Amino acid sequence: MEAILERPKKTWVKPDHKLTDDEIEELIENYDYDPYIYDDEDESDELDPIYDIYGNPTESTIRAMYEGEHGISTSTTVDELLSWVNSL
Repeated sequence: MEAILERPKKTWVKPDHKLTDDEIEELIENYDYDPYIYDDEDESDELDPIYDIYGNPTESTIRAMYEGEHGISTSTTVDELLSWVNSL
């Protein structure tokens, strides 16, 4: 866990084991958030995975959790999400 938190800024290190709830919470609290990291022009149909092979949240999921905890993101209803998925 320390190796993940002591990483150079802007670099995501994939965990190589199942993280505990406390480790996941630490990742969210210490996430190096950059609002410009994603390009809004991305037209990719490919969805990011939510969890990795160990059951840990992926970087995209950690980012979403960070945004949710800090009131950065906008909420989406299930109907809006399904509408978007069906439009792909």
